[in-house]
Amino acid sequence: MMRLPVLLLFSVLLASPTSANQADCDQWPKGLVFVGLTDEAWQTYVVKKTGQQPKKLAINTEVRTPVLSSKDNTLFYIDDAAQVSAFSLKEKKTNVLLPPSKEASYAQPEIDEKNNALYVVQLKQGKSVDTDILRLDLANQTTTPLIIQRSAQFEPKLSAPWLYYSNVHCVLGCGKIIQEIWRYHIASGNAEQITLLNTISRQPAVDTNNQWLYFSSNAAGNYHIYRQSLAQKNSPVEQLTDGAVTDMSPAIVDERLYFIRQQAKNAALMCRTKNGELHTLPLPEGVTQLRDLEI
Repeated sequence: MMRLPVLLLFSVLLASPTSANQADCDQWPKGLVFVGLTDEAWQTYVVKKTGQQPKKLAINTEVRTPVLSSKDNTLFYIDDAAQVSAFSLKEKKTNVLLPPSKEASYAQPEIDEKNNALYVVQLKQGKSVDTDILRLDLANQTTTPLIIQRSAQFEPKLSAPWLYYSNVHCVLGCGKIIQEIWRYHIASGNAEQITLLNTISRQPAVDTNNQWLYFSSNAAGNYHIYRQSLAQKNSPVEQLTDGAVTDMSPAIVDERLYFIRQQAKNAALMCRTKNGELHTLPLPEGVTQLRDLEI
């Protein structure tokens, strides 16, 4: 029986956990969507099946805040004419669902597959100082106001039975912008505030069991990713990333945290394992900048 030298054997054993943790981030998750900048323009990329590389979609517009419905293989997004649109991955056709008007424009759709609906931010008179979150019924194309708090609501994220979102508490008179994460109970209609960092906390993402809230915040200066337990109120906030970078667009899948890291000259798509290790994922050829990561 062949024996490995002691030093080599020690090195193999030492490297094994790292290799196993790396494997957690090696497989692309189904439903991952992002927008990447190439020499041509901003392009939309989707992971259609688990383990497949991101594929560029043939959409003839600049896509903003896309979200994928795996139920019917449809991508919902805001197009360059500020319309709420849907692109069928199967038929490769686009359908306009909600055009803007003088009274309102729209942003940041979120899919509710179970109820065949979208949650959409409505900007009154096209301005971001006063917004509501609407429910768009995809069957009959009707809208219903859902969250109509004072000030502005953004970034709806569904994790049933809750709809999470960010609320701008203060812009003038407080010396800075204060934006916190809230959640709305869809059945009861009650809303409650989750974060209380007195700074900008935005882009909520929640695990499948509604146990952890992930978000991007500038509480420590640069924007980094934080998480907060949802199991009890007023639980402490944990900072997950750091450095002279801008970390945003968190998305959580099976205890793996994905996010976009903006650096001085480029951007990276990051994956954090449940053990806290960070890995940089390979981007499609030609992509230099990233935005609007969703899973």
